[in-house]
Amino acid sequence: ARAAAVGVSARQAELLRAWNALDWALYSHFNRSFWRQASDFGLGRLRREAAELRRRRRELAGRCLRGGGPVLASDIQDGSLRPFQPPGAAGAILGFALKEGLGPEERELCGRMALPELPYKDLLERKQFGNGSAG
Repeated sequence: ARAAAVGVSARQAELLRAWNALDWALYSHFNRSFWRQASDFGLGRLRREAAELRRRRRELAGRCLRGGGPVLASDIQDGSLRPFQPPGAAGAILGFALKEGLGPEERELCGRMALPELPYKDLLERKQFGNGSAG
């Protein structure tokens, strides 16, 4: 069981439980509707298209990123760092360094590709409390 670092009032605990229940209901609804639509779409086709998207992303990463993927943030000496912390990697801050010589449009595309999605928890924290990862 988790314990709060700071005590919360009964009202705050009630609001947190209500928020968590709503969050779970939304997740459950999304999960059921996603797999129902995936089944209608065709799971084989979904897997093929997902594999193609992964292949295209790897190709784009090879064209855009120094090293073709994430590297330790401490190894990047210039301003092209897009930092992130992978789940379960205690203390390992990684980053993307864009290749030199990219044109403005290509640099914009590569920057968007390299910008990692914020973890779901950070998005919730930003909505609820106005904090979370910088983004």
